[in-house]
Amino acid sequence: MDFLDFPGVDSGVVSLLRDFKGPERVSVYERLLGGLRSYTVARTLTQLISWIGTVFVVRKLDSHAVGLFGIALVAYNFLSMLYDGTLTETLVQRYPADERERRAVFSALLCVGILTTAVMCVLSIIVASLVHEPAVTPLAMSLSAALMLTSLTVLPHAKLLRTMEFGRLAVIASLQAALTTATTVALAAFGAGVWSLALGMIAGIAVRVVALNVAAPAILRPTLDLAGTWGHIRFGGVLLADNLLWRWYVSLDTFLLGRWVGATSLGFYSLAQQVADLPLEKISTIVNDVSLPAYAELSKDRGNAAQLMLETIRTHATIGFALFWGLAAVAPVVVPLLFGARWDAAILPLMALATVAPLRLIGSVETPAMTGIGKPTTLLRSKLVVAPAMTVALVLGAGLGGVDGVALAWVLAFPVSYAVAFRPILRAIGISYSAVLQAIRGPAAAAGLMALAVYGSGRLWLEDCVAPVLALGLEIALGVLVYGVVLGVLDRNSFELARARAARLVGLVPK
Repeated sequence: MDFLDFPGVDSGVVSLLRDFKGPERVSVYERLLGGLRSYTVARTLTQLISWIGTVFVVRKLDSHAVGLFGIALVAYNFLSMLYDGTLTETLVQRYPADERERRAVFSALLCVGILTTAVMCVLSIIVASLVHEPAVTPLAMSLSAALMLTSLTVLPHAKLLRTMEFGRLAVIASLQAALTTATTVALAAFGAGVWSLALGMIAGIAVRVVALNVAAPAILRPTLDLAGTWGHIRFGGVLLADNLLWRWYVSLDTFLLGRWVGATSLGFYSLAQQVADLPLEKISTIVNDVSLPAYAELSKDRGNAAQLMLETIRTHATIGFALFWGLAAVAPVVVPLLFGARWDAAILPLMALATVAPLRLIGSVETPAMTGIGKPTTLLRSKLVVAPAMTVALVLGAGLGGVDGVALAWVLAFPVSYAVAFRPILRAIGISYSAVLQAIRGPAAAAGLMALAVYGSGRLWLEDCVAPVLALGLEIALGVLVYGVVLGVLDRNSFELARARAARLVGLVPK
């Protein structure tokens, strides 16, 4: 029996790989799905640990502390884009060919680390002054150590991605998450306050440096001969411009709220943002890390690359609409239950951010696809549409309505602007809007009915009749039942996809 005929193998992946012959087909298929499974299992377990730690820490801190850390992260997130989303992807697309080029790239990365560390220290003063929060300065300066450490992870990370060593990457990600959580929880328990968040983050990155360089040693002797880096810099420059525009519109809300409503109110929004973004980032990171080298291998076969992207969109839609719209529906009971009644002001922004999260998840497929097939300028054209639109919407929302206004801006402006911005991406790879709509309409409709059923049952009678923990459990059970039944009726292919992936995840079908 051909391995593509095993029960539970996704139909979209089958159509993608049928045209490959011999070892190439087996190699891409086995590494792609094997990597996805090992990565998903490890990330799911560590995510559970991280969430337990997050609940404990948030209960220990107040909204002002969470807001301060959110402000400090604005500068850090901008500078960290030089590594994740730019240089790492560039090196996966074309890894240094020999020792001389690797030394040149390593030396350039050290220079970038030193430069970003210095810039972070300067920005910490500027940002603190703009938002009138002096406590941000030392907090942001401490995060500059994380930037310097991250520069030492780029080469080994890119090498492991390039060779599809997803098992090792999963173990390393687990170690990082576990140490970050343990450090943060321990420091918070001893009263370190907002510093528990910063120091926990630094500790996690430090163990990542060690683990990556043990798995794929890449600490080399620096050189002044940087000629071998210019090709990477040119390719990475386009990715950097794209990421700067993306980071601008996803960080602008934090900066505006920090300046106009203060760190205390911002803390409620930051919590909502963290709860909505954590699963979004974890899912997109898993799939993007696994699919980037696959797109690179398929770069000369645009038809197969398009099939891979369309199947990824279908998967993201099947998972994302159910997960995030379900989160929006149960937010009124989740927030006070997990974090306490004093965080109730985070409910509305959480519902809003979770509502648009499935579209952001679907949109995340663009970066590995365009990078892998060598069309990074298409990403830039897309961001030149959505970034100005979201800038106007977020400024108006923050100015007129504060936290609630920014949340409303995401709901109203992002779906429309991104629908327009996605067009050049689809054209570049050869996918029509109708194909995308066909892939997502079933999951979206099923999740919409599920969210209405869950939210309605909770508001009308469930939460007034039983304890909050039981109410949440019943709402989740109702959501799973309604989503499964409706999806099975409206879109059998997506239903079978979800069933097959769940079965493969727990080992019920051949890997």
